[in-house]
Amino acid sequence: MAMEPVDPSLDVIVPVYNAAGTLDRVLAAAISGAGREHVIAVDAGSLDESAAVAERHGVRVVRLAERAGPARARNEGARHSNADVLLFIDSDCVAHADCVERVRTAFRSDPGLASLTGSYDVAPPDPGFFSQYVNLRHHFVHQRAQKHDATFWAGCGAVRRTLFLRAGGFDADRYPRPAIEDTELAARLRKFGATRLDPDLQVTHLKRWTLRSMVETDIFHRAVPWARLLLERGELPNDLNLRTSQRFASPVALLTLLALIGVALAPRPPLPQIALVLVLLSIALNAPILRFFAQQRGLWFGVKAWLTHQLHLAYGGATFAICAVLHWTRPSPPRGS
Repeated sequence: MAMEPVDPSLDVIVPVYNAAGTLDRVLAAAISGAGREHVIAVDAGSLDESAAVAERHGVRVVRLAERAGPARARNEGARHSNADVLLFIDSDCVAHADCVERVRTAFRSDPGLASLTGSYDVAPPDPGFFSQYVNLRHHFVHQRAQKHDATFWAGCGAVRRTLFLRAGGFDADRYPRPAIEDTELAARLRKFGATRLDPDLQVTHLKRWTLRSMVETDIFHRAVPWARLLLERGELPNDLNLRTSQRFASPVALLTLLALIGVALAPRPPLPQIALVLVLLSIALNAPILRFFAQQRGLWFGVKAWLTHQLHLAYGGATFAICAVLHWTRPSPPRGS
């Protein structure tokens, strides 16, 4: 008689840096799902009361002696765990009530599963426009991403611990600060097993975004390191923000913004007509996400989100282009070096 699959043991690992303001909600949700003894908070040199907050919750607390990024913090958490599965939850992400059970079920049902990734939900508590826009954009992109052979996202992502260690964990040397350390890990994990995305595995994101923090994060912590990684590997996956439609939408967005600025400064023909054509083309290329914005937050939000999304696409595409030029024009290293 075949034996019933056994539930894998699971530890929740929360990398923490100056997160005292959000940690109560994050740890309460993690404890509710996994149990107090299965939650590990790794304090990466916080200057606030983060470690004390974690200790009050009675979870295991690992203190790093100096400031470190989330890659190293997660690696340290994994080193202190003996569980079958590691569920990484960021210190500003509140796991839904079914999060842990969904992860356990997935890994119990598929012995060949290496990693499972989730997404933000559609209910960020911060009411600011940019907090809403960034959160909804992330949700939309992840909900439409490929479910199999998926990337990995450490804001809410689970991995089989033995395969995580075999892959070498997160590259904390290359990514000493928050960046694309989880995306880079995904390629190494694929060598050892299936990597999947579960769109119903969700967390509530507590972060407050501003225009400045959005642009800085998108460019310096996402676009630049991601472009460098893709150019080094010579690959351009048709997924997430790199779908074929989005590659075309980026230059269109840049031209649309320039045309609109030109109309505002000097509305002489044929500039208004050109701007109208570009706006209509942009709307057509981005119709699914614009429809999603409007359905979630109303028509006026959708209009503002369209304009903001043009900015996001424009600087993202420009950043990739600049990185590509620098990569292709870089002198080749001398032979034998």
